[in-house]
Amino acid sequence: MSDLRILVVEHEQGTGPERFGDWLIDAGADLEIRRPHLGEAIPADLAGYAGLIVLGGAAGPLEDAGNPWFPEVRDLLRRSAAGEFPSFNICLGGEMLAAATSAGIVRRARPQIGVYRLHITSAGRADPVFAALAAAGSTFPAVLFHQEEMELPEGAQLLVTGSDAPVQAFRLGEFAWGTQFHPETDAVQIARWLDSDALPLPEGKTNESIVAELAEADAALTAACRRLAHGFVEFLRRGHFTVKVADRRPSELRS
Repeated sequence: MSDLRILVVEHEQGTGPERFGDWLIDAGADLEIRRPHLGEAIPADLAGYAGLIVLGGAAGPLEDAGNPWFPEVRDLLRRSAAGEFPSFNICLGGEMLAAATSAGIVRRARPQIGVYRLHITSAGRADPVFAALAAAGSTFPAVLFHQEEMELPEGAQLLVTGSDAPVQAFRLGEFAWGTQFHPETDAVQIARWLDSDALPLPEGKTNESIVAELAEADAALTAACRRLAHGFVEFLRRGHFTVKVADRRPSELRS
């Protein structure tokens, strides 16, 4: 078992860590997935974990009525932003980090769905995690699937921008990262989301054209997002975050 044990919060069925989780494991981490939508408890004490990952989902970051664990997750993210432990937060997770630190969340008239070309900022190139993503150049393709859109939290570093939703990744404090884009997803998962979500599509796109975008860009998406996953694990390893042997429990790896 790796000393780099990461707690993963999955908000709903079909939104697991997918291949981002595989790349984290390949880089030397263990994942313990908690599914509060199935009644699984989220630990309030993260002693024994090297970090936290909060995944995406269809809800907005403040929709607590149907997701009673959301306040608990936002509290964890406030603690991460304050420097208690590292976290990496994807789409809804990134929006929850922004909302937890009083940044604005707006609802777009039409969602962004598909492959978009994003730009790594100078802060991103200097970031201890996103520098790995920047190793192959200042731009990269990424998958967007969102209608809620976050503003940059006060004091945050903008790491990735692009499209007409300019906050695509940020770091708050030393330990808390949020992305609007999805580093975990692929054409198969996007096809399922398109079939199950009643979102309006971006102008000129169809379900079939969006799936084709992802399939065509898959090699470049894989290369970029694998580097990002490895960058997060390397940050955890360099940070010497303590794992208490007595607190270890068997990890649940994604099947």
